[in-house]
Amino acid sequence: MISVFIKKYKYCAIGVVIAINCAFISIFKLEALYYGLLVLAFCCTLQFVIRNKEPAETIEKKPKPISEELLYKIINIVPETVYVSMFDGSIKYISAGIEKLIGYKPDEICSTRNSLLQLIHHDDKENVMQQIQMLQNEIEATTIEYRLLKKDGTYVWVSDNINAIKNEWGNITHYNGILTNIDERKAHDKSLHTLNARIQQLNDTVNQHAVRDSLTNIYNKRYSLVILQNEFNRAKTQGKPLSCILMDIDHLESINNSYGYFIGDRILMEISQCLQRNTKSTDVVARFGDDEFLIILPEIDSEELKKISSSLAKEVEKCLIKDEEKNINIKFGTTSGISSVTPKTNNITNLVEQVTKSLHVAKKAKDVRKRTI
Repeated sequence: MISVFIKKYKYCAIGVVIAINCAFISIFKLEALYYGLLVLAFCCTLQFVIRNKEPAETIEKKPKPISEELLYKIINIVPETVYVSMFDGSIKYISAGIEKLIGYKPDEICSTRNSLLQLIHHDDKENVMQQIQMLQNEIEATTIEYRLLKKDGTYVWVSDNINAIKNEWGNITHYNGILTNIDERKAHDKSLHTLNARIQQLNDTVNQHAVRDSLTNIYNKRYSLVILQNEFNRAKTQGKPLSCILMDIDHLESINNSYGYFIGDRILMEISQCLQRNTKSTDVVARFGDDEFLIILPEIDSEELKKISSSLAKEVEKCLIKDEEKNINIKFGTTSGISSVTPKTNNITNLVEQVTKSLHVAKKAKDVRKRTI
């Protein structure tokens, strides 16, 4: 504690020591006491003067403000373009970065009224003007992305960070802005957008393949069972009828062997198109097997089902495929099984079993008729 005091107030300490010595001497001589008090007063005064002088010497000097010339030099070396635009659109100041950005020198920009506005791409101009209007009415700062015409006739994408500067009455006097080249970012965004579109297209294709038959482009067996389950649930819940037809192409394997699989594929496509043309939009046509088609008929009862099945069979019989190589028309027939949901139909498995059994019965009956003939 004493050492800290001595270090901080060393002159006072010296004065105290001298005063004590003088006080001791004053026992023998009174003048010594006066002398000691005088020295103590002098030392304390000296300490006071020195203590008041020390802070002034130790205070760091405040940095001098940057000159306008130095500020412009700093602005001109940054990659962005700094500008000051007046309320009437004229450019009061623009940094040297503008030449690298669009090829025009600062003097060329400042000497032409509304020069920057004139260089904005016509497709972007309306948006830019709307943003500037918002600066005048609602906000104080905004960032706008647009294209500027370069001296070589090409365009460059820029990001314009604009601040509206207002006077004490709230009126805009000018705008401070910073232009940044975002050409690379825009090119990257475009590539990313193209890539995302391609990915979406591939996803759509995959989804199509997941639910549609690749040859006929109608629903495949897996997805037709999903639809059948939904329609079955709806029919049971709402108490409405539900029927289906399972149509088989007669002797498709023999046709493939005789005329080739290309003809067989054409027959499959022709039948799928014929069935879609002759069914309602609420009906569902699906390829259920190699030579089978399932037609799901919501809200159709067993009586109406027979008429629809007969009508579809007649429409298919009208179709024919021409073999260009052999110059012959190939006709083909079909056999159909039919089934409707009954109180005993507990699930779609029962319904599919019923319609499959009906198809087998119909095919056997057709074979018997042929043998009889």
